[in-house]
Amino acid sequence: MIVNSGIRHQADIAFSQARRRAFFRRLWRFLTGQQEQGLLSFEEVRHKLKIQGQHYAGTQTIPIAEIAGSVGRYQEFNRAFLPQQEHIRERWKRIYEVAHGAGFPPIDVYQIGDVYFVRDGHHRVSVLKELGATTVEATVTELDTAIPLSADVGEQDLNLKEEYAWFLEETGLDDLVGTLDLETTLPGQYPKLLEHIAVHRHFLGLQEMREIAYPEAVVRWYNEVYLPLVRVIREDGILENFPGRTEADLYLWVIEHRHYLAERYNHEVPLEEAAISFSREFSSGSGKKQLRAEARRSRDGEAKMAGNRATVSVYGSGSAPPEHEVLAQAEELGRLLAEAGFDLVCGGYAGTMEAVSRGAAQAGGEVTGVTMDLFSSRRTPNPWLTKERRVKDFFPRLKRLTGADAFVVLQGGIGTLTEATLTWSLLQTGQISARPFIFVGENWRRLFAAFRAETLMSEPDFALVTVVDSPGEAVVALKEALAPTP
Repeated sequence: MIVNSGIRHQADIAFSQARRRAFFRRLWRFLTGQQEQGLLSFEEVRHKLKIQGQHYAGTQTIPIAEIAGSVGRYQEFNRAFLPQQEHIRERWKRIYEVAHGAGFPPIDVYQIGDVYFVRDGHHRVSVLKELGATTVEATVTELDTAIPLSADVGEQDLNLKEEYAWFLEETGLDDLVGTLDLETTLPGQYPKLLEHIAVHRHFLGLQEMREIAYPEAVVRWYNEVYLPLVRVIREDGILENFPGRTEADLYLWVIEHRHYLAERYNHEVPLEEAAISFSREFSSGSGKKQLRAEARRSRDGEAKMAGNRATVSVYGSGSAPPEHEVLAQAEELGRLLAEAGFDLVCGGYAGTMEAVSRGAAQAGGEVTGVTMDLFSSRRTPNPWLTKERRVKDFFPRLKRLTGADAFVVLQGGIGTLTEATLTWSLLQTGQISARPFIFVGENWRRLFAAFRAETLMSEPDFALVTVVDSPGEAVVALKEALAPTP
C-alpha cells in the first residue's frame, strides 16, 4: 500500500498526542489520589469469575467503549486504549495509515458479561478511538458467567465479584433458582451468607426431624429468609436511603440490626419492624456517619489483608508414616513458602499436610485447610491451620485447591496422584490458566520416565510441569515465576 508522506507525518503526530494524553491522565490521577485504570487482564478475570464454558457468537459490531480488557497485552495500553509504551509507535503508525486506506479486518475478542477483551487488534482499537470511532467489527467468543461485569469495573470491584463467584460455586444458587442478584459492595460478606444458610438448614432439620439436603437448604433460605426481607426493603423504598448500596448489603445489615433489637428488647422483632428501624437509625445524621465508618474500616481491612500475596496449593499424603523423610521435607517446604511471602492451601488433615502446615504456621504464614464433610466423622483438621474451608466432598475440594496461583506436589499415595493428575488435566485442556506446577523429588522423575515410555502422553504435556530435587529449589522457582510481595 502506498501512503503519502502527509498521512505518515499525521500518524506520527497523532501517536505523540495520544502518548501525551496518557501521561497527563496518569499525572492527574496521581495528583488527585486516584488509581490509574489499566486494561483488565483476561486471564485474571477468567480465573476470578470461575468461567465454565464458552461459545462462538459470530461477527458483530461492538461498542468500543465496552472494550476494557486484553489477552496478554494489557500493559501496552490503558483503559482508554491510549498507548503506554514508546516501542509500539511504528506499528501504531502503520495501523493509522491503513485506517486512511483500505480499512481493517474485524478484530478478535472474548466477551465476559458486558466487557470485551481483545485477542487480536489492540492497535486497531487504539487508532479507531483516536480517530473518534464509536464501534468496530469484531469476531466474538462469549464466555459463560453468572456474574455481571461492566466496562467500568475496577480492581476492588473485581475482587468483590470474585467473592460472589465463589459463593455461587459453593451454593449452586444460580443453577437452583435461576436469575438472581446477590452482589454486595463490601468485602467479606459472602461467608456471612453461607452462615445464614447453614443456620437455616440446622433449624429446618430440627423442625422437620430429618436431614435437609444442602441444595434444598440453599433454595429454602433464599425463598423463605432472603426474599421476604428483600420484598420489605423494596416495598418500603429503604434502598433509596442508602445510595450506592445493594439489596444484599441491606439484607445483611437488617438481619444484624434485628439481632441487636431482639437482645435489647428481649423478644423477637418482625423483619419489617427491623428494616424500618434500621432505615430510620442509619439513613441520616450520626447513624449514617457510623455506617460509613464501618464500611470504610471493612474495605481498609480487606486491602491490608490482600497484600498481593500469591497462594500455593500443596498436594501430599495425609497418612505418611511418622518416620518417613517426606514429613521433614514437607515441614521445610511450608517454612520456606511462608518466609517467601506465600499463603498456603492444603488438604488440612494429618501426615504431609500437617507437616507443611506446621512449617508454615511456625514461620508466621497463613495456611488454609480444605476439609470435607465426607471425612468429618473419622478425621480432624490438623491444629496448625489458620483457616479451615469445609466442603462437601472431593470435587468442590479440588475446585478450591486448583484455584491457587501455583501447585507443589510432594511424594504421596493414590489421593496425591489423583489430585496431581486431575490438576494436570485441567492445565492441559485449558480449564485453568497456565501457572507453576512443581513436583518435588527424584521419585517423580522416575515416574514421569515411565509415563513417557508406557503412555500416550506427549512432550507438550510434560512441558506443563517442573521437577525439582528439594523444597528450596521449588520455592526459588515459585519466587521467579510469581514474585510475591512479602
